[in-house]
Amino acid sequence: MSEVIIKVQCDHYLVKFLEAYFNSSPVRFPRNNNFRNFLEIFLDFPPLDHRESDYGRNTLTVELPFFEDKDPRSYNFLNPIRQRIFVDHIWMFFKITFRSEINKYRLTGIGRNDAIALFMDKYNIPDECWESLLKDYSRYMQNHSKKKYRKNHKHAI
Repeated sequence: MSEVIIKVQCDHYLVKFLEAYFNSSPVRFPRNNNFRNFLEIFLDFPPLDHRESDYGRNTLTVELPFFEDKDPRSYNFLNPIRQRIFVDHIWMFFKITFRSEINKYRLTGIGRNDAIALFMDKYNIPDECWESLLKDYSRYMQNHSKKKYRKNHKHAI
């Protein structure tokens, strides 16, 4: 690792999730990780008037690795558009991990609320996210049930 750190504006629960998932703060992405690949593509020279922002508890700190084609001492800037795309992919990764882990817990007979509590505990998700995670999982299960129903009840025309 290069010991060069960038700060990305990101929701607090996503910051906590990534820190727990990768077991580091600042976050260090392992080799051949998608996020590391995104950084290699997205990082650029900082503008001359650039000052690193601090977003309070919504600050994701990422330690940049040495890339094959880019030196992180020079390439250490994500413009707002690239930051948004990067965070969107973090959010998608969170959703996939959340739903798969909850389903795994549910298959072992653990109730929905307990499964969500276990997920929150494992990834240090703040308690204020309980309602939104519960709603998301309920919505996911409703959509999943509708798709399953439609698949099983197709009529020949």
